[in-house]
Amino acid sequence: MTTITCEKCGVEYGVGQFPFCKGGHGTMRGSVIADEIPGGMLIEHGLVGPNGEPQRFYSKSEIAREAKRRGLVNIVEHIPERGSDKSPHTSRWV
Repeated sequence: MTTITCEKCGVEYGVGQFPFCKGGHGTMRGSVIADEIPGGMLIEHGLVGPNGEPQRFYSKSEIAREAKRRGLVNIVEHIPERGSDKSPHTSRWV
């Protein structure tokens, strides 16, 4: 493997590694978030069957397609408890 020496700090790095001294030299590690839901996800509210029975979905894209077909939008709203900015159900990311 061909390596290059950083002119600022003297560290050797190669293909697939960060060449930026300020951010630190190292290998990039990416990850892929899978679309599949092993075993499926049983949805009991919103995306139910025609008779109100729960439906099982085996991928996130399958859930998104069905929601779009029905005109539904997935929204999570952070509603804190009275006198607080905390909720037992959500986290505020702002």
